[in-house]
Amino acid sequence: MKYFLIGFMGSGKSYIGKKICEKINLSHIDLDDYIVKHEHKSIPNIFLENGDIYFREIEKQYLSKIINRDNFLLSTGGGTPIYNDNLDLMNVHGITIYLKYSHITLYNRLKNSKDNRPLIKDLSNNQLKRFIKQELDKREKIYNKAKITIEEKDISINKIITLLG
Repeated sequence: MKYFLIGFMGSGKSYIGKKICEKINLSHIDLDDYIVKHEHKSIPNIFLENGDIYFREIEKQYLSKIINRDNFLLSTGGGTPIYNDNLDLMNVHGITIYLKYSHITLYNRLKNSKDNRPLIKDLSNNQLKRFIKQELDKREKIYNKAKITIEEKDISINKIITLLG
């Protein structure tokens, strides 16, 4: 089976994905790590040197490559489902799981880790709070097309494993 964790940056997709895969002996792929490995550059450097359009193009290419594998859980980047019909592609090939958090929770998680995230690294805390709210409002209509949505209060590794069957 193929599973895809989606959600806003800071929603724990990479951490949760790793932990689930350790428990159920499933292959875990972190899309951002995969891109870094194959591009030989960090995500911030890809954004800096090549721009966000280039990043979204290679993100689609690598997603399309990975999707042909069997039996994995992929932790996507926060923007992955939003661009290039990626969510539709993931929905056709497997089970998408949206880890849904409030903008307040996301702000509290992201405010101390801005440096590693190209989209928010230069924002003040007030700007960050507004950015998260605005982006989440825009992205939710796409995130909500996931096959499974797990609300903040219900997100746990064991609960997700149960949902995976």
